[in-house]
Amino acid sequence: MSHRTGIASRWAALLLLSLCSLLLFGQDDAQHGQMNQQRTVTTPLQVNVTGCLKKSSQTGGYYVADQNGRTWKLTSKKVDLAKHMNHVVSVSGHPSTGSKPQEGKSEQGQKPEGNQYFGLDVTELDMLSPSCTR
Repeated sequence: MSHRTGIASRWAALLLLSLCSLLLFGQDDAQHGQMNQQRTVTTPLQVNVTGCLKKSSQTGGYYVADQNGRTWKLTSKKVDLAKHMNHVVSVSGHPSTGSKPQEGKSEQGQKPEGNQYFGLDVTELDMLSPSCTR
């Protein structure tokens, strides 16, 4: 009977060792999947810009020039930008791949101070003043 007990205990040990290996392998896959998911999931950058909302006669698009000399080409599916033309606004949104205005010139044909152009997909707009002072 001791011979049968020895064989049974060896099979039990082998089975237990196999199960432990499978559990460790499964745990490694779960951790690996979480690491890959953490690399691919990113929070989109939120940008806030304040300035006078104008419409370009060259492109027909809307833009805001901020106090740092950057010109932001605005697009939006959520906000009606036309309602706020020539108002001082604070817009929030996500950077986009907006195109530069033609020949890098502003509305008056002058190059802006910083000559920097950025695109912004507007998600929120707050009117700060009903008219621009510039």
